Amino acid sequence: MRREPLGTAGGVERERVRFTSDGAERTVLFERMSPRRALEVQLLPFLARKTDRVPAVHARGVPPKHVPAPQWLLVEDLAGAPSACDGDVRAILDAKLAVEQAVRADAPALRALGVPERGPDAIAAEIAEAVAAEADADGIREEARESARRITKLPVALVHGDLRCDSAVTTDRGVVLRGWGSAYIGCALLDVVRLVADVVERGEAVLGIGLSRLYAERVGIVLPTEVLRGAEKLDRLARRYLDR
Repeated sequence: MRREPLGTAGGVERERVRFTSDGAERTVLFERMSPRRALEVQLLPFLARKTDRVPAVHARGVPPKHVPAPQWLLVEDLAGAPSACDGDVRAILDAKLAVEQAVRADAPALRALGVPERGPDAIAAEIAEAVAAEADADGIREEARESARRITKLPVALVHGDLRCDSAVTTDRGVVLRGWGSAYIGCALLDVVRLVADVVERGEAVLGIGLSRLYAERVGIVLPTEVLRGAEKLDRLARRYLDR
């Protein structure tokens, strides 16, 4: 068995583990989670039992509270998989919807695993707290609250929490969504607008056009322009003030 360090990103330290099984070389990923990403250790095994749109989990480790060691996962090796944004981004939407539907009736179980409820109002409150020292704090707080108000009535689902192009990879079985350490129960449209923003930043604006409205159509909701703009604004503020 050989271990190959892959570095640390987003609060996750990764190693590729190479081993031989049945005469063939195989690999898995060993991931050590920082405290802010530890939710994934609880959530991902549950999701993997429900759908193949997330990485397969081979093992997990949760040290006793008095032991100063990180929680960890041993998962399918997707480190070299291509971004799904290199193809049809609608397939990412399909994968997201598949995960949502797989756990649609499991809100109590998700809460028991530690997945927080985080509605638009809660996100706006987090932004307000984060900008308290900013010169234009009052204006930012009002923008966040108004944006949250516009999307408060949208359906609640499991939210990935940081759905970007590097979170969605293409595999032999289709698109797989990884990196669930920021998941919460809330407004799932925020996942879609974050993905669209990332696609646009990659210079592929045409690919992202209409993705939010396609999502709305797929989940059976009407998406007025002011509601979509509210989601986009709240996500921009969250990325600027909460993800730094």
